[in-house]
Amino acid sequence: MPAHKHADALVYASNQVILTDISYTSFTYPGDQEALAALKGIPGAGQLLSWLDANFSEQITHLNNNEQMVRISANNYGSLYALVERCCAILSCKVPDVYITTNPELNAYTSGQRRTCIVLHSGLVEALTPDELCFVIGHEVGHIKAAHGLYRQLGDMLIRYWDIFASVVPIPGVGMLRIPLLLAYWEWYRRAEFTCDRAGLLCLQNLGPGLSALAKLSGKVTGYEDERNIEETIAQTEAHKEVNKLVQLVSIMENSSTTHPFIPVRLKALKEYAGGEQYREILAGNYRRDVPQLAAAPAALAAPGDEAAGGDTAALPQPGATATASAGAGAGAADAAAPLLAAGAQAVDKWKNSAAGLFKR
Repeated sequence: MPAHKHADALVYASNQVILTDISYTSFTYPGDQEALAALKGIPGAGQLLSWLDANFSEQITHLNNNEQMVRISANNYGSLYALVERCCAILSCKVPDVYITTNPELNAYTSGQRRTCIVLHSGLVEALTPDELCFVIGHEVGHIKAAHGLYRQLGDMLIRYWDIFASVVPIPGVGMLRIPLLLAYWEWYRRAEFTCDRAGLLCLQNLGPGLSALAKLSGKVTGYEDERNIEETIAQTEAHKEVNKLVQLVSIMENSSTTHPFIPVRLKALKEYAGGEQYREILAGNYRRDVPQLAAAPAALAAPGDEAAGGDTAALPQPGATATASAGAGAGAADAAAPLLAAGAQAVDKWKNSAAGLFKR
């Protein structure tokens, strides 16, 4: 077997803190959990998506990945696989399937609920140092640990099949909820990215490679790496002060459907988190830990990191709960849609508050 290529990577340092049984709720970005809870509250969503994942989505993804990509293991690209194993050990997460695909774009992604996987683009692996790559891997492990994939799928379904949904839910005005729900979904999606940047940092426990990895994702120019100034890039987040409030509002509306925060904002957020008390407490061993799931909680619905007590497991839909409540109230579709309507109303309120906050800058 070839020699290990990355034995000196930060993740293997002797002083690296292994975050045994860490719960993803220990490092979530503000608003991530609340927005995710609203998605979980949609009646039947958890059961439906878990069934679809187990019986179709994960199987077709597994087949496609194995037919079209290269699956890495201890015996196939072993140095890369060892980085994934180490990141998972630090974040206390089961090692997923890992694939490499030939693609020049600097990107990586994860999918699946029961059988999770990480896909690394060859361009990303070639462009990043081992430490920078560990930041990206840790970011993807964060998505798996927080079970983001299942509810990303829910949001995608809302986008694709909204018209069908609205036609079968006979609630006056339900069509008006599409925009606020989508705004809420995209806002959560962006907040989840901040959460997973924190996961990447926790794998490295060193801010420098995390910042440089993000900087390369925003624009890598081969041969000019020594002239890159990350602080200058972070300073770009102040651009909103140079334009009037109307332009700021229009900019927010134009970019409301983006799935990832802009890189200067991610750089700033990561730097602030690295300098904060929450990060220091985690490295000191003071963090929320996962506990065994209650026997009654179906494995398909219990997201990794959800806690049986004090966590947000209660927000997950439970089998039969929706049907029983609707039958008892005799309200049929109206009761089934109530959480969706409430989520839409909350989304509108949050959007108004965000817009109001913008004018206070």
